[in-house]
Amino acid sequence: MMTDPQYPPATARHGRPAPPVTATERRQANARPARNILAIVGLLLGVAALAVTFVPDVEFVAWPLGGIGLVLAVAGLVQAKKGAVGDRGVAITATGVTAAALLTAGGMLLYSTFFGGGESGLHLPAVATDKHTVTFQVTSAGGATVRFGSLNDQRTENAPASTDAWQGQASYNNGSYLLTLTADTRNATVSNEIRCAILVDGKKVAENSGTTIALCTANVG
Repeated sequence: MMTDPQYPPATARHGRPAPPVTATERRQANARPARNILAIVGLLLGVAALAVTFVPDVEFVAWPLGGIGLVLAVAGLVQAKKGAVGDRGVAITATGVTAAALLTAGGMLLYSTFFGGGESGLHLPAVATDKHTVTFQVTSAGGATVRFGSLNDQRTENAPASTDAWQGQASYNNGSYLLTLTADTRNATVSNEIRCAILVDGKKVAENSGTTIALCTANVG
């Protein structure tokens, strides 16, 4: 049976010899601690969460990224304190970054809700301070009666007999809406090519055409 070689004991204090140190104990003392994978992944998730917090329309992703990152960072910090792995500084940094990302995401949510979001609802006519603009467009060579807005709030106007587009404006800050636009000819005995379109923030989300009536609908928000 092979045993670890014995090294000469070092001289201890008060003249008493220290216990011998084996080769295994020496290797263990000189070995570098394992990398703290949990802390490293938690730090990366925290940085990603902090970055997406300021990106419109995807800021909600910061919550799962920051939450998972914080759990991993805390687990890595616990392992580092027990001496199972190294990178204790990385674990502390990861914990701070993920916590900061979650606090920032919460602050942005509060700001958008109470300060930056503004009044909810579809506004007819448009309000200049709203975040989203809606444009209703109708072209009708023989004129048309136009009804536009949402299901529970509509306006009625007359589009002139012209190939130029009639436009109605609306706006909103947040929420979901079913936008509707109906244009029908004022003279049912006359064939009248009618076209309608709905644009949100300058992007066309619905269009249609007909000889006597055109109907456009779009879900937004």
